Amino acid sequence: MYRIYTDETVDRAIAKGLEELKVSEADVKIDVEEEGKKGLFGFGRKDAVVRLTVINPELKMYESIDALIGRDAEQADSIIAEEVPEAAGAPGPGPGSSDSSDSMEESENEEADVIEAEELEHVPAQDEEIDEEVHVQISIEEAAEQTRDYVERIIQDMNIERTSEVEVLENEVHIELFSPMAAKLIGKRGITLNALQEVAQQFFNSIYRSYGVITLDVENYREKRRETLENLAVNMSKKAKRIEGPVKLEPMPSFERKIMHHVLSGIEGIETYSEGAEPNRYIVIEKK
Repeated sequence: MYRIYTDETVDRAIAKGLEELKVSEADVKIDVEEEGKKGLFGFGRKDAVVRLTVINPELKMYESIDALIGRDAEQADSIIAEEVPEAAGAPGPGPGSSDSSDSMEESENEEADVIEAEELEHVPAQDEEIDEEVHVQISIEEAAEQTRDYVERIIQDMNIERTSEVEVLENEVHIELFSPMAAKLIGKRGITLNALQEVAQQFFNSIYRSYGVITLDVENYREKRRETLENLAVNMSKKAKRIEGPVKLEPMPSFERKIMHHVLSGIEGIETYSEGAEPNRYIVIEKK
């Protein structure tokens, strides 16, 4: 599922496409089919041509590009259809009150994800029931089960239905979560899931003496996110070469930056490095 866009420059053509599709550069694969030419005194000028192919799994669920572009209107119609009719004689909304309700709700949901993630970061590493003075060595399998139970209790407090599976491979513990409210568990760009994983790692470290790594996932989100990051790395490397200046990415956790660095290390003509302090550390890409 793709669409072709043209404009005076590659960057303007890409911007036009992103605006119409209402997506970010991480959601699409960008192919430059024509670089475009400025020409001389208007002669020989040629527009740049780019192809934007949708790769985000959630967006690929739409049957066509036109359906994707019109998704906001479709969602609005769905919300209106599901509204409960007002009681007879009940006062209606004031002037202009319905115009911004959808955008306000979306903004509030995003803020709720951020607030929820920030609250998770301050969850204590252990329950009060755990005796901190008991230092009995337990197996990694037992530590993994206790960590899974701990994560489930946190999610239960969030009033989210869920089931989970745990797998241990050497010193790596993988906890997979399943829920009808998976999107809430993940949060925008994985912010809630990453916070949960950090809390789970802290708890695991507090009960297991040896080294171990916790990976928390929700219905294979991590693999989908990896594909998104790999595509973003390629898109941004091309952008860095076009503009011949630094391209700064959004802050990411260390394990996501490693994915980006791994992909970028195989692309010729660019260099990458990280700047900033955790948790706001980000990648910078430059043309050599």
